[in-house]
Amino acid sequence: MRACRPLRSRQSGVALITAVMIVAMASIAAVAMTQSLQLGTHRTANVMEADQRFLYTLGSEAWARGQLIRDILDRHGYDGLDEDWAKELPMTPVEGGMVAAHIDDLQGRFNLNNLFLPLRPKAQQLARNQRQLALFRRLLALLELDEGIAGATADWLDQDINPHFPEGAEDNEYLGQTPPYRSANGMLADITELRLIHGVTQEAFDKLAPYVTALPEFTQVNVNTASKLLLRALHGRIDAAAAESLASDREENPFKDKKAFLDRLAALLGDNNPPAAKIEPLIAVSSHYFQLQTQVQMNRVNQTLTSLLDKQPQGVRVLSRTLGNF
Repeated sequence: MRACRPLRSRQSGVALITAVMIVAMASIAAVAMTQSLQLGTHRTANVMEADQRFLYTLGSEAWARGQLIRDILDRHGYDGLDEDWAKELPMTPVEGGMVAAHIDDLQGRFNLNNLFLPLRPKAQQLARNQRQLALFRRLLALLELDEGIAGATADWLDQDINPHFPEGAEDNEYLGQTPPYRSANGMLADITELRLIHGVTQEAFDKLAPYVTALPEFTQVNVNTASKLLLRALHGRIDAAAAESLASDREENPFKDKKAFLDRLAALLGDNNPPAAKIEPLIAVSSHYFQLQTQVQMNRVNQTLTSLLDKQPQGVRVLSRTLGNF
């Protein structure tokens, strides 16, 4: 009987160690399962919150479409900064966060795609292109940027392979880059493509970006919404004082037609030879391309959505959406 006691003692020790190991493994498994459950819970919460933020941005789109549809129904024939769509939606409380939005008239900017030319342009297209090129050069000069960017941009867009002299740039310029690439020979999808064009540095792009857009068709500058700088770029004789006066006049009395703008400009210039014939093809008083920018804040997380809206007599449609800052 005495010989059995050490064996039982050893067996008890092994059983105790085994029990401790089982408890430890069970604890590790429980901790791992708890962590996995917590991660899954957080992941699900994040996905639901992201969906909620996106739905709020879509709600902002519905608000913007409603504003523009109301503008269509008003039938007053112009688009100006005195209208409801131009009023910013301030940061507004919603369930779980805040939403802010504002609508910009993209035809109050210079449309870079106005410089596009088909492979065999007609005389009318060539004349229009030269007017747009001159306007873009004046805008660049007012921004104190290299006017040669205008010719390089025209070459990037047109469908031929002949560079503008002396400032143009076609494939030979870009194939020498690292990495090499070719000119688009087509319309810009977004203004960020400017960074690919010869002469457009990041500094130049940052200065130019607020004044330009890339729309899918030819558009004229809406003088009711254009910046003072772009108003000056319409003609070399429009100085800062004249642009300031035009911008001030439209706050309470938007230009209902081109004649109202040109008459006011002639009065400001004060001579018998106003440049109406050269400015008239460049301008409009109404628009149908608008940009909605929405910002949603939830739990210290920001989400932005940029929507391109097309306003037509039959309604308003969303052409594109971009999440986040480009």
